[in-house]
Amino acid sequence: MSLKILTLGLAVLVAGSVSANAQGNGNGRGRGRGNQRRVAIRFQEMDRNGDRVITRDEWRGSDQSFKVHDWNGDGKLSDNEVRVGASRDDRATGTAGTDNFDYYEREYVFDDWTDRGFRALDYNRDNRITSDEWHFDREGFRRADHNLDGNISRSEFFNQDAVDDDRGDTFPALDANRDGRISKTEWHGSASRFATLDVNHDGFVSRTEMVGTTAPPDLFTSLDMNRDRSITPNEWQWSRASFDRLDLNHDSKLSVAELKEATPTEAARSAAYRAGYERGLVEGRQAGREERLANRAWDLEGQTELEQADSGYNPSMGARADYQTGYREAFRKAYREGWDQAR
Repeated sequence: MSLKILTLGLAVLVAGSVSANAQGNGNGRGRGRGNQRRVAIRFQEMDRNGDRVITRDEWRGSDQSFKVHDWNGDGKLSDNEVRVGASRDDRATGTAGTDNFDYYEREYVFDDWTDRGFRALDYNRDNRITSDEWHFDREGFRRADHNLDGNISRSEFFNQDAVDDDRGDTFPALDANRDGRISKTEWHGSASRFATLDVNHDGFVSRTEMVGTTAPPDLFTSLDMNRDRSITPNEWQWSRASFDRLDLNHDSKLSVAELKEATPTEAARSAAYRAGYERGLVEGRQAGREERLANRAWDLEGQTELEQADSGYNPSMGARADYQTGYREAFRKAYREGWDQAR
């Protein structure tokens, strides 16, 4: 082989190598970019322009559901918000929902899917979360319990199997057409998780399939892990500031009365609040009683009355916001009363 031919061959090899490197590394084009695009993102079927960002116009679902996933509130879903298996980590800043406590009678949505959150729930330190250790919405527990064994393991808690269970999004938010069930088009998680939740295989997930039919445990009983009839800071799942606000005698323990009777707000002193409270008592009892007799399923968080909370309101009563506060507090309290009375 002549030196000229050998030199020409080496030049071709070098040129090919440079070209391949340029395609893989240069300006985000080529093979490296292609591999990145092949990595699946959450809600990928909604990403019409393929830019790995979901805008509100592209979103198929309710405004409430979109806000659940828009962690930073910038009006779009991107980066960790669409990464499979990612979890938000802003609870320490006080912006996440579980860092606030308002109503005693409420199923709070759990959103601290971090090591901090796992340790706070794992009361007996056995590296799993049992239903007794779970003090939040039953829907969240059922979604995270991928193998349906009644426990949330560490791998399930941190979603290490990368199954998109759409935790954090609530049944009312997903049920966009308000027909009392979630269709495959309304569901935002993986198809396999939908199939598991769809127990009767009718192509829909009903409220009963999602959370069952029984009422959730009384919150005080749920939190009182050592059954000493008081709630200590290490049993409390919300912020220390909310604990101190409820601890009226400052003994670092919450009694039943302290937990159920929060410190009166300014709204509680107004005529509008009292009017809303009275209306909420009546309609809450009625709703709880009807749910048990007609549907045989507890559905406090799905009550549409709680959204507007202004049934019976008249401007002559005073501030609408005060009326709504009173209505919601009374409705939540009375719902369980009506449920119990319908036995």
